[in-house]
Amino acid sequence: MKAAINPPPSEEASQARYLAACLFALEPSIESLLAAALKSGWKREYVLLAIIAIAMNDGKEAVPPKLLHS
Repeated sequence: MKAAINPPPSEEASQARYLAACLFALEPSIESLLAAALKSGWKREYVLLAIIAIAMNDGKEAVPPKLLHS
């Protein structure tokens, strides 16, 4: 079965090449997530901020609860 996301380049890849390959591999999935959220009625800016918050916290609580209801 083919992986849903392309694997990383070899260990010898430069940091720039590795990052470029990661961006290329993840972009379709992130664009699909964004499109699904927009179709559901979410505002683009909030979806992007939520994705950034989730990524920055790496599995911890995404946003302090008090910020969700300001």
